[in-house]
This record gives sequence, structure tokens and C-alpha cells, in this order.
Amino acid sequence: MFQIANVKFSSMKNKPIVDSNGDKIGRIIDFHFTHTDGKMMFSSIVMGGSRIEEFLESIGAKNDIDPFFSIDVIDKYENDTLYLKVPYQKLTKPVKLGDNEFRLSNLGNCEIIDVDSNKIGKIKDVIFDDKHRPWFIVHGRFFEESFEKLGIKADIDPLIPPEFIKQLTKDVMTLKYSKIQLKTTAEQEWEEFKRQLAVKGTPETFRHQFLWYGQSEQVK
Repeated sequence: MFQIANVKFSSMKNKPIVDSNGDKIGRIIDFHFTHTDGKMMFSSIVMGGSRIEEFLESIGAKNDIDPFFSIDVIDKYENDTLYLKVPYQKLTKPVKLGDNEFRLSNLGNCEIIDVDSNKIGKIKDVIFDDKHRPWFIVHGRFFEESFEKLGIKADIDPLIPPEFIKQLTKDVMTLKYSKIQLKTTAEQEWEEFKRQLAVKGTPETFRHQFLWYGQSEQVK
């Protein structure tokens, strides 16, 4: 299985897609996620680019449907390029998204609310762990005030794990926890963060660009 652990969507967007014949067939323009039974997973990639019209015509797809393909046909993401296991002619015919499927570009407009329906922010970006689970980089006044109180520097972003999500629609992401619980979690994580950096000789890594709300065994 290909790996994109610790890679942001924003860093992958518009990067080239190359099929198994070595032909550049398009570029990454969006991601799809599924949210089923409380689990959120990265499922497919939306493709754009100069050869897309030819691709759509070859599979008999309508022009108003963006072609996308399952992550199962991905070979690797390397040197800012996405490589596929199959030629572009073998890609599955695109279909419209189901009720439990979401485009990341649309989720950017989602309002994030806590379990008590308080608005707390919006999605800024997404980053993946080594199980292809999306963690959401978020922003908003609630997080800014929490960080300011803790004395957290501006170049650290808050990160929400997928298991914090209670319900998701095209307009609203509802978390399982209250604002108070999130603040408590932030305080605990910040103390652990500082303890790690205080260890002599510990280098700052990708992990230290974020305050992780909730730990994951898959994310380092």
C-alpha cells in the first residue's frame, strides 16, 4: 500500500498524476472521504488536467462529473508525483458521490461545532496518518483564544483526529466533545508537547508543527 503519512492535502494539490505507462494523465485537484459507522477514511482522488476531456469521452462520462479513482490503484506518491498501478484507460468510470462521501474542497466550508452546538471553527487543511486516516488542521477564534491562553506560538496549528467526529454533513461537522473538554485536552497535550521538547537533544520534527488533540498510535 502506498504511503502518504505526514503529507498535507495542500502540498499534494495540483501535483502530477502518472499512469503505469509513464504518461502524465492529469493532476490532483481534490480528495474524497467516506464517513461510515463513525469512521472517516480517505477513499479516492479527483483528477483534473489537459487529458481529462479525452478520458471522459473514452469512458462515456458526462462533462459535469469529475473523474476520480480509488486509492487502491495508486502505486506510490514520490518526488511530488502520484504514480498509478494501471493505465488511464483502466480507471473506473466516475460516479456521483453518495450520502456518506465528501469532497475535501466542500468540507472547507463546513462549520465545526462541539457536542453542545457551539461554533468553534472551520477546516483549514488535512493531513494523513499511515493508515490513510485524515486528521483535520483547523482554525477559528476558539482555537486562537485557547492557544493564546496557553502561550502557544503562532506557527503551531491545532489538529483534530477523525475519531473526534460524531456526525458529518456537507454543512456541519459535529464533534463528540464540548469546548471545555477540548480546552482540557489542549492543556494536557501542550504539557506533553513541552516535556518532549525539553528532553536534551530532541530535534524538532514534523510532529512539532501541530498540537494534536488526542494521540494516535499511527501518527508520530
